[in-house]
Amino acid sequence: MLDRTKKIMLMILVLLLPYHFQVISVLLSEFKGIKLWKEIFISILLLITLIQILKGHVKYKITMFEKLTAAFIILIVVYICFSGSPYRALYISRIYFIPMLIIPAVKTTDITKDDIKRLLNITMGSTILICIWGQLQAYILKDGFLINLGYGTQRVNHGLRLKNEFYVFGGGYMQRVTGTFAAPNTFGMYLAFLIVLLVFISKVVRLNEKYKNFTLLICGITLIMTFSRTSWVACIAGLAIYYYKNIKNLDKTKALQWVGIITGAGVLVMLADYFAIHTGITGALVSLIRNTLTGQDSSMTGHLISWKESVVKVIKHPFGTGIGHNGPRALLFYKYPNLTESSYFLIMYETGIFGAVLYFSTFVRVALDNLNIYRETRKKEVLCIFAIIIMLGICYLTLPYVQDFELLVLFYLIVSNQYNDKLMYSV
Repeated sequence: MLDRTKKIMLMILVLLLPYHFQVISVLLSEFKGIKLWKEIFISILLLITLIQILKGHVKYKITMFEKLTAAFIILIVVYICFSGSPYRALYISRIYFIPMLIIPAVKTTDITKDDIKRLLNITMGSTILICIWGQLQAYILKDGFLINLGYGTQRVNHGLRLKNEFYVFGGGYMQRVTGTFAAPNTFGMYLAFLIVLLVFISKVVRLNEKYKNFTLLICGITLIMTFSRTSWVACIAGLAIYYYKNIKNLDKTKALQWVGIITGAGVLVMLADYFAIHTGITGALVSLIRNTLTGQDSSMTGHLISWKESVVKVIKHPFGTGIGHNGPRALLFYKYPNLTESSYFLIMYETGIFGAVLYFSTFVRVALDNLNIYRETRKKEVLCIFAIIIMLGICYLTLPYVQDFELLVLFYLIVSNQYNDKLMYSV
């Protein structure tokens, strides 16, 4: 009974997370308490797991990954206690440690291949709808819809528009597809996660091939329309890991045919858009890629400047600049928080160099454990977890994803599965 309850709650959590920002944080913003539904869900899951352990219903062996995670959480608590504003510090730092609390629940739930298949089938349908909605909103309803909905705005020339991150080149020229997420980059990373996950495990859980391919097509197109270059690179890296390990099993002729079809179709669509349809998407893509490759893109320059400034600040403050005073989430409480575009530096701001080393050692531990499981089982699909870690590690270079609660919950949901022995050794 308790295990079934956990399984249902985990499925609900996965399915509702993509809708959280637009539905809960924006549409239902008047109902303050409802925003904490994720935290409540995870807390209940942890409580149920503790009850199972205490009653002896499940055997629990603590892994080195969990020990490192627990050490980081303890460090966070210490920093909160010595913070000048414990409430604000707790509110911000919950983003770091609450997603970690889902690990025991995933590890002890009797998850089967059929459960994963069922969840992926529903997730694919839901994501297709989000992709279609995102395209509809960005190119038909336009940015005015999100402004009226309550997304963050800035005043420009006596008018309002969305913040720069919502536009290609940041100047209000063309809106990036956002879907139901807080920002285009977040949506892009979610799509990259799903694409790589489907490619790795679709055959193992026996997903319908046509349904999977259609989902990959829609997600791939929408990923491009988010104009999230970091997510593009992360997705390519994840797929490269898959094809590197599966190159011997691939039908090379069929693979080349698909590459030719996709490339040819892409070129035809871009030509039609440029010469006849005139949506501006092709021109924006070409300009974005050209500016990136030639070093003329202001965003890339901004990343470099941010890294240099962050290095100086970390050297001056090796024990951190004060937990809760840093990153985009701190804008809720402070007008001028310590901002950085890299998650690596953001964690250093929050918990100091030692805290950052402790935090990222958990990623290294999961990656090493994943490679060990692969060596034991020789099952290439388990490497999807290694790919996901590499992808998030790439995105952490240029984006403050370490403060994105929804992505972190999904990340820990995925990687925790490798410590579920019933699932990992039966897949």
